[in-house]
Amino acid sequence: MKRLLGLVLTGILFSATVITAQSSQTFYLATAVRAGSAELPRGIYEVTWSAPSKSRVTLTIKTEDEKTIKVLARVIGGRQDHTGVVTSVVDGVSYLKELHTSYAKFILQNRIKGVK
Repeated sequence: MKRLLGLVLTGILFSATVITAQSSQTFYLATAVRAGSAELPRGIYEVTWSAPSKSRVTLTIKTEDEKTIKVLARVIGGRQDHTGVVTSVVDGVSYLKELHTSYAKFILQNRIKGVK
């Protein structure tokens, strides 16, 4: 039992270390989307994040023209098979829903009216 607990704790600490060690990723958005309350046009973005506080992080999204946008996200650590973005369309508006990096998945906390 103690050995199992030790392995679980080691895995958690290793995951947190990997997430904080790799703290930026470049993404390409093929279409314009909303992230939080900001409109992001099509283009290349540099996304950085700080060490997770519980399972939440603040993502800093830097545009090609050096503007920055901050968005809250929930982080799910662990090796990911694919990197990229997930978007969704609600009432004709595209929203940035998830960012997938090599080491974590970030689920954006968009406030969309009418959607729970």
